[in-house]
Amino acid sequence: MNRDMLFAKLETITNLPTLPSIMNRLTEGVKDPNADAEKIAGIIKDDPSMMARVLKVVNSAAYGASEPVTSLQQAVAMMGLRGVQNIALSTSVFETFGKKDERDFNREEFWRHCICVGIAVNVLYDQTQATLSRRYPRDVLHLSGLLHDIGKIIFEHFFHEDFLRCLDLSEKGEIPLFQAERSVFGADHAEVGAWLATRWNMTEEVAAAVRFHHEPEAAPEKHVELVRLCHTANYICCLEKIGDGGDNRAPVFIIGVWKRIGLKVRDIRTMVATILEQSKESETLLSIMRG
Repeated sequence: MNRDMLFAKLETITNLPTLPSIMNRLTEGVKDPNADAEKIAGIIKDDPSMMARVLKVVNSAAYGASEPVTSLQQAVAMMGLRGVQNIALSTSVFETFGKKDERDFNREEFWRHCICVGIAVNVLYDQTQATLSRRYPRDVLHLSGLLHDIGKIIFEHFFHEDFLRCLDLSEKGEIPLFQAERSVFGADHAEVGAWLATRWNMTEEVAAAVRFHHEPEAAPEKHVELVRLCHTANYICCLEKIGDGGDNRAPVFIIGVWKRIGLKVRDIRTMVATILEQSKESETLLSIMRG
């Protein structure tokens, strides 16, 4: 298979998962400067499944409510508009691809990795934002991490046997998984993930973070800092084995990226400890996937 054949085949897939239509309304609602908890709760109420997921999260230990929260408006007020949007999108992605019991690719550990990369991007941003040229909303940071490896699920779901060949080739050849994918498919999960992110109407900067997270210095200049954050967050989570993205070895880390985003060696251990502590939050989201 070559790159053109791969993308031609992707375009013919009639059952390609799509995000719930309510996500577009929710995204637009959160962008509205006049939006409040009542308005956002009103949007979510149109989707009983999403409403149940939001209430489940807000009643988890992560939010420490003294009494059960049954009001969606109260839940939105507690979590914040962006927080609700992140939860809604994260859980929608899980639900969209459904549960699949595959011994050769552990989806739960894969999603744990993706959630924790989203956490790590935020931790890195907190550490380095004074040296960055622009500010990023928390939802953009979260989504960049959550979706960075989404192309792997497309490969695993629609090209299962070929994807297993990639995993095997990566392990036996001791090469990064994205390089093995290029050998088998003519393109890697970053390219496919960016293609899907665009179809899902993600922002240009999120699509860029997905597309270039293995090749940060190839990213457009206006998005390169976000891509560097995602690249570094992914590397840390792979190195520390926080979840399992399917890579049999830590991906290539581009030398110099640490300095370009303003990281100092002495900061790294502290940040890893923070990421590991905050990664416990992934259990709340993963519990929704388990049902």
